[in-house]
Order: sequence, then structure tokens, then C-alpha cells
Amino acid sequence: MQLKQSVLFFKVAALASALVIICTSWFLYYEVHLSARLTTELGDVQKALQRAMDNAELLHQRGKKEPASALPQLKYSYQDSFSNLLNSLSHEQQLLPLLLQLDTVSKSYFTKKEELTQLYEQLGYDENSGIYGEFRRSAHALQARVSGQTTAKLEIAVLELRRREKDFLLRADLSYLQMHEQLVQETQHLLEQNQSDVEVKNLLQRYVTGFNHYVSALQKLGLHSAQGVRAELLTEKQKLRSQFELVAVRTQTLAQERKENIIVYGLTLIILMNIAVLILLNYQNSKVTRHILAINKVLVKVAKLEDFSLRVGIEGNDEIAQIAHHLDDLLSFIETLLARLSAAQQRLIEEAKMASLGNMVSGFAHELNTPLGVAITSQSHLKEQVATLKSQLELGKLQRQTLTTLITEAEAALYLLENNLHRTASLVDDFKLVAVNREYEEQSRFNLNHLVQSVFDCYQSEMERDDYSVEIEIPENLVLNSYPSVFSQVVGYCINNCIKHAKVAGQKLNIVVSTVVINDYLHFYFKDDGAGIDKALLPVIFEPFVTSKRFCGGTGLGLSIVYNLVTQKLKGEIKMQSPAHGGACLHIILSGTEFFLNDTN
Repeated sequence: MQLKQSVLFFKVAALASALVIICTSWFLYYEVHLSARLTTELGDVQKALQRAMDNAELLHQRGKKEPASALPQLKYSYQDSFSNLLNSLSHEQQLLPLLLQLDTVSKSYFTKKEELTQLYEQLGYDENSGIYGEFRRSAHALQARVSGQTTAKLEIAVLELRRREKDFLLRADLSYLQMHEQLVQETQHLLEQNQSDVEVKNLLQRYVTGFNHYVSALQKLGLHSAQGVRAELLTEKQKLRSQFELVAVRTQTLAQERKENIIVYGLTLIILMNIAVLILLNYQNSKVTRHILAINKVLVKVAKLEDFSLRVGIEGNDEIAQIAHHLDDLLSFIETLLARLSAAQQRLIEEAKMASLGNMVSGFAHELNTPLGVAITSQSHLKEQVATLKSQLELGKLQRQTLTTLITEAEAALYLLENNLHRTASLVDDFKLVAVNREYEEQSRFNLNHLVQSVFDCYQSEMERDDYSVEIEIPENLVLNSYPSVFSQVVGYCINNCIKHAKVAGQKLNIVVSTVVINDYLHFYFKDDGAGIDKALLPVIFEPFVTSKRFCGGTGLGLSIVYNLVTQKLKGEIKMQSPAHGGACLHIILSGTEFFLNDTN
């Protein structure tokens, strides 16, 4: 009952934590949305200010009327974006002084820009407007009046005046202005000496007055960015940028602080609730920990030692005690079941081993009969020839031709007898090697090619040449330092599987045994092109009692034994592949087996 109450409390705490997280997330979302809106509005104000500043730069660079005419629209755009920002931040008392200061600085900037625009308008946007147009028309009239009608010196003087005027307007250098003033005095003096007409003097005076007026307005504007209204506008521009950056930074800082406060408050509530849950868990843990640990201890020992005779032995009627009682019953049942399965499995494994050994012995006996039969026949024939030789020698009828014939036949019989006895001895040695390897599991060095060939020799009676083709693609000088008994058993079980499962009636079965060395790992392949393996059996092919010949004498232990030999004894990996077009390939990867190529073989 107490466990149920604890679970209920945990559910309530989890629900409360979820609600806190949802509320915190919603407030964070609202703050993020508000922060994004403020960022957008700050960006609008910044864009409006930047367009106004870019407009001033265009006015300086081009001196055209179009940038000046766009000033009211730019000012209105800035005021509109600033009003939106002010409305959004009206509840922020800390930011209002900064915003008001920004508004003051921006108004000062736009006032100074309007003054700049008025000066440009006064100067003239093109060659025919403003002060520049007036003194330019006077200059052209003066040039036209003195051209070809007065003395050459006066005409040259007027031309020099125009040249210095253009140099000054082009380079904004006061030295040219001084030269221009000096040339004006010289031209006036020249007019007085030549007693020119009053019209020329009036035109010169109008030109000088208009040029001086233009120069005065230009100096008020500023010959370069560090003088006059241009310098004042640049100062206001810098103030405006600084104030805007201050507002932007402070606004973002306040938004970040609000988000951090929301996170802190939410985390504080969650932490407090978790502390309460932890206190309850600690209280509950003091009541059930001993039982849980006892159950866990028994389960760990069962998993490590595979000893199902262990019991938990907890007394009580609570939920944990009931689980312990059920676990004891389950372990008792498993212990009984495993004892039965172990006995049955041991019996089947012994039967599989005896069947494999019987097949090998049967093949060996069949293979041994052939050379022994030839040897016995040769011995009988040799015995008859010796008896003939003895009888003719006793009767004194032995002739040279008869003796020669008897010797030739005796030599042939001895040759056959010797070869077949050697063949018999070789088969006996191979069988002894396989038999000894099966009996003793001591690690030793052996030639893999010879061992595989010896195992195949024991099965020659069951693998007729017309029905089987065997290719051993293993280097002749490959020597392993491992367990030859294990390899002979693995190859023997593979051959048995080929005979029982892979062979298709009426088709020749091709078997290829090969090895490849890749990255210091020895890869052993046993391939055939027979019936193949059902796709459904591949994932469980190495499990005990898995067979496709259940009702034909198959036990399903062959590949299971091979798997255990490779993984447990050889410390390797084993895989089985069966393509869709048929056949099978047993792939063994030996990572810890020592091998080398014996140059002396």
C-alpha cells in the first residue's frame, strides 16, 4: 500500500514538474517572441537611420536634388519606426531616458541635415541653379564681352580668373582662392589702365560678387568633411550611432535578464520538487533496498555462475517479498528443466560424435581395403611364381628364358606389393593423426594443408570422384600453432554436412577449402555449390538442434559443436553465408591464432 502511495506521489510530482516546464516554456516563448519583435523594431530604426546617413553621403557625393527631396520621407520613416519602438518599450522605465536621449540626438541630426540640404539648395544642384548658376552666367557674359573686342591681356586675365576658379572648385584648396583674388585685383587694375567700358567693369564686379558669395556658402558648408556644417553633421552622426548602440545593447540586456530570471525561477521550482521526491525516495529506499539488493545479488550470481540452485529466501508478504518467492519458484523450475535438457543434450552430442567417428572409420576401412587387397593378390602371385621356380629347379628343367620371365613377374609383384603397403602405411598414419588429434587437445604446430587433406582421405569411400570434386587452396607451407584436433573436427563436421545436406542427387558437388590472410587475421573458408541453406535457418544455424533433416536422422548439433569449438577453443569468429542461387560458405576468422609460412616446408 505504501508503494502505491509513493507511486501516486511520484506521478503528482511528475505532473507538477511537467506543468512548471510548460509554463516556463510558454513564458520563455513569449519573451523570445517579444525579444524578436524588439530586435525587428530596433533593426527598423537602425535601417531608417542608416538610409538617412546614406542619403547624406549621396548628397555629398553627387550634389543632386533627388537625395535632398527624399529627406522628408526618410525623416518620417525614422519617426514612425521610433514611435513603434517607443510604444513597445513604454513599460521599461530604465530605457525611457535612453530613448528620449536618442530622440533628442536624432532630431538634432535631422536639423543639421536640413541645414546641409538648404546650403546645397542655395549653392545650386546644377550649373544653372543657385549661387553657382548666377556667378557662372556672369562669368560667361564677362568672357563673351572681352573675347575679341578688347586687348589680349584683358582676355588672358579673364581666362586666368576662370582657370583659378575651376582649380579651386575642383581641389578645394585655399591657395587657388588666394591666386584668384590676386588675379581679380590685377584684372581690375588692367581695366582702369585701359579705360575699358563700364559694362565690362560691371560684369567683372557681378562675377566677383557672385563667386565670393558662392565661396562663402561653400565654406559654411565645409570644403571637406572636417569643416563647416559637414563636420557638425558628422559629429551628430557619431552621437546618433553611439546613442542607438547604447539603446540596442541595453534593450537586449534587459530581454536576456528577463529570460534568465524565468529560467532561474522555473529551475528553482523543479529542483524543489525533485528534492521532495528524493526525500521520499530515500525514505522508501530504506524499506525495500535490502530486498532489492538480495534479489539482485542472487540474479548476478545466477548470471555469472549459471547456478540455478541459488535461492533468495526473503520472508514477508509485501510486494518485493512476493516477487522474491516467485523468483525462487522460477529458479527451481529452471534448475529441473536444465538438468533434463543437459542430459538429453549430452546424449545427443555423444551420438553425433560417434556418428561422425563412425563415418570416418567406415571411410578409412573402405579406403584401406583397396591397397590391402592389391598387396594380398600380389603376394599370392609372387608365392606361385616362387613355387614354379622351385619345382623346375628341382627337376632340372629350369631354362634361362623361364628364369627371366619369373624374375620379371616377381619384380612387378614386389613393386605392386611395396606401393600398396606404402599406401596402407600412409592411410594408417593419417588416421592416427586424426584419431590422436581428436583424443588429445594439446596446442602444437601442424601443416594445415596436410591436416585438411588427411581428413578428406578418411571420407574417400563416401565421396566418389564422379559425385564430388574437392579443391584445397591452402598454401603448402602454411603452418599453424594451434589445436589440430579442433581443426580436424571442424573439417570433419563440414564434410558430413556436405554429404548429408548439400549433395543434390544427380549433380556433382564441388567443394573448395581455402585460406586468406587479411590484416594479420587468418580467414578459413569451406565452400560448396550444393543445395544451400534455407534463408529462415541462417540466423539460428549455429543454435543446438537446428536441422533441416529432423526426420531423416539429423540431430542439429554439428554446426553447434563447430561454433563452440571455433569461439571457445580457437577464440575466433564464425559466419555462415548462403547465396540465393544455392551453395553455402562457412567463414572462420582467426584473430589470435599464430601462423607462419615455413620456407623449408
